[in-house]
Amino acid sequence: MNLWWQGLCDLAKRYLGIFKETWKIRKQLDTPERKSDENAFLPAHLELIDTPVSVLPRWVGRLIILFLLLAILWAWFGKVDIVVVAPGEITPSGRSKIIQPIETAVVKKVYVSNGEEVKKGQLLMELVALGAESDYSKSEEVLKAAKLSQLRQRALLNAIDIETSPILEEDEQSKLLFSNDYLFFKQEQLLAQSQYTTWKAQKQKLKATIEQRKAEIKTTEIEVAKLQKMEKYNKELRDGMKKLYKQGHSSKQEYYVQESQFIELVNNLKIQQSKLNELNASLTQANEDYNYYVESFRRDILEQLRNANDSVTQFSFEVAKSKERQEFTEIRSPVEGTVQQLQTYTIGGVVTTAQSLMVIVPKQDYLEIEAMITNKDIGFVKTGQEVVIKIEAFPYTRYGYLTGKVKNISFDAIDNEKLGAVFATTIRINQSTMNIEGKSVELMAGMAVSAEIKTGKRSVIDYLFSPLKATIDESLRER
Repeated sequence: MNLWWQGLCDLAKRYLGIFKETWKIRKQLDTPERKSDENAFLPAHLELIDTPVSVLPRWVGRLIILFLLLAILWAWFGKVDIVVVAPGEITPSGRSKIIQPIETAVVKKVYVSNGEEVKKGQLLMELVALGAESDYSKSEEVLKAAKLSQLRQRALLNAIDIETSPILEEDEQSKLLFSNDYLFFKQEQLLAQSQYTTWKAQKQKLKATIEQRKAEIKTTEIEVAKLQKMEKYNKELRDGMKKLYKQGHSSKQEYYVQESQFIELVNNLKIQQSKLNELNASLTQANEDYNYYVESFRRDILEQLRNANDSVTQFSFEVAKSKERQEFTEIRSPVEGTVQQLQTYTIGGVVTTAQSLMVIVPKQDYLEIEAMITNKDIGFVKTGQEVVIKIEAFPYTRYGYLTGKVKNISFDAIDNEKLGAVFATTIRINQSTMNIEGKSVELMAGMAVSAEIKTGKRSVIDYLFSPLKATIDESLRER
């Protein structure tokens, strides 16, 4: 082994020595320098040998090698962006407000046009809901009648409890209902007083009947007491006359006269006692009639009051509902913004329930992009990542592109007809205008965009060799 290394070293020294000696005499070995016209007069074979080789191919080769080395260095150390391309569209951050009617109606007047700026609460469109006005008037009239009945029954109930003339007491609802119809309120007051007067007169009549029965009973009781005393005395007279008749001291005629008087007195007593029983029964009936009338009148008032309360409650909702229907016929802007996508200008045209009439784009909101990221890319997208935004309406090769950042990512996938399961991602745009032909053009909601989200970097050589790696990876497998 040592001899082999020694021989190898000697060979290297020999060639090195030859190279040094040759290098020393390299100029002597060169062809004598001649001008180009001198070479032209040499024989052809000498001209070919003595003419210097052109330096152009040599420098071309050197440049190719240099560029190749630079390309290798760039591929090794250079980095390119890894991007996720997601289709999407521009939306306002506060979301556009879609204006819709709550029911089928006829367009009465349109107050705005496309592109017009509106204030919050500004009247946009006026509609006429079919039957809304008549329903409101009908419900209001029924509510007024029910409210008057309620107030009248309350006043009557209070009046019969304290036995004083009824007075209708207004509440907040009645003041609103009858602010312009005080005549109805006055008429109901008169009706309540009339009912109270009738009730009071009937009550007094029944009470007078009771008092009359009591007086008759008292008179009959006196008569019965008198007849009872007379019966005692007449019985004694009859018995004495009978005794005298049996002894022969009195005639038969005198005895019969006394007997008939006694019998008549007894019959009168029985008649008066029977009459007294009838009067007591009549008094009991009169008391029952009195109590029944008072209680039935009160019961009827309570029943009517309950019905009136139910009607007031029911038709208060009906009036509120009808009023709401009328209010909703005046379409007002929910926010300050700009009118877009106005669908109807025709006066007298019919709009249907939930039909989109127009869209209000909020003024103070900044623009965002709602992009759809596929399942295969969602794992690499994070909030805060830089985004390059290309507007389809303005080719980026001519007008450039916008930048932004990922704002948030949905936690669940949604179904998309074209892309399948996708994740909605919100991207904040850094500016809302583009310079188009020297003019600043505002971006509009609904514009389609292509969002390129920068998810990382990779070396160029890795990018170039990744198809080869994938091919090798997939080829070196066996099922």
